[in-house]
Amino acid sequence: MNLEPGNDVFPHRRGLFLLFFPIKDSLLMNTEPEHSGETLADEAIDWLVLLRSGSVSAETRCEFERWLQQDGAHQTAFAEAESLWGTTAQVLKAKQTADVALQGLNARGNIKPSRRSSWSLGLATAASLLLGVGMAWSPLADWMLSDYSTVVGEQKKVVLADGSSVFLNTDTAIALDLSRKLRRVELLKGQAEFRVAKDAARPFEVVAGNTTVRALGTVFEVFEQASGAVDITVSEHAVSVRLPGKSGVEPVRVVESERLHYAGYGELNRAEPANLNQANAWQRGKLIFRDQPLTEVVAELNRYARTHIVLKGAEIGRLRVSGVFPIDDAAVLGALQKAFPIRSARLGPWLVILYS
Repeated sequence: MNLEPGNDVFPHRRGLFLLFFPIKDSLLMNTEPEHSGETLADEAIDWLVLLRSGSVSAETRCEFERWLQQDGAHQTAFAEAESLWGTTAQVLKAKQTADVALQGLNARGNIKPSRRSSWSLGLATAASLLLGVGMAWSPLADWMLSDYSTVVGEQKKVVLADGSSVFLNTDTAIALDLSRKLRRVELLKGQAEFRVAKDAARPFEVVAGNTTVRALGTVFEVFEQASGAVDITVSEHAVSVRLPGKSGVEPVRVVESERLHYAGYGELNRAEPANLNQANAWQRGKLIFRDQPLTEVVAELNRYARTHIVLKGAEIGRLRVSGVFPIDDAAVLGALQKAFPIRSARLGPWLVILYS
């Protein structure tokens, strides 16, 4: 994963492009045998993606039947590939249902690249297209409204006109409103650390979701999750958090080494002690997990990787993970597969399925 600024402003645009143009099977698969280290599981997934692409010739179907009947292991591998495909569809459907429910709660609401054209093959996967299209619109809207933004996997530090600095984490966007009386930053999405320059005449505020965070000191971090929940963590001095839309609700003070979690609706909670070493690890290019379920680890990895990771089955998600990892999905997945009986299947450039 590259943490340097990306060159592609629209990282998911190709997924949209392919929706409007049919993909020929001749572009998707070279029917001549290629065995450059490709596993049987990869071959099975390769065939499954092709057969479900909607543009398969009779000749290619015959080639598939010959491959399938070669060996009982081929039939077993293909059956496992179909099972993985079904899991993918269930995960995507569940994710869509959850997103709709959360909107109601909020107040504001590879295949291994061994064929002629691996990116065409991957994007032919229905699940990959669904993910690609779903992720394409929101980043575009936030990018258009923002003054500064990062794409998935990118981090960026910007210095504001008043001397304050903002460190943007992956997939983050901010909009500025710096006037003579007030310095205001709207966190459109994502996570950022703020180091505030002193200016008694102009308070510094960060708006995130339904919350407004006013700096009473120097360094703090705000993270607006996709669900609408907001986390505020203070590294130096203090901040005051309020809900502007609710009259009569007293602001909550969050001091150094404390964290406040707001669900996105309801009342503000009290601040709790925070582990700053773990909370600020992303600023050092690290991810720290302390006896956390694999579901949480995968959710965090998905923030940094353009390739979306899903888990097959509830049992694998309950595995407990502890460790310090680089912000690199490939490195973490490799470590997990060494530590646990976990296997992975890659469906194009968008999707990786972990299963046991």
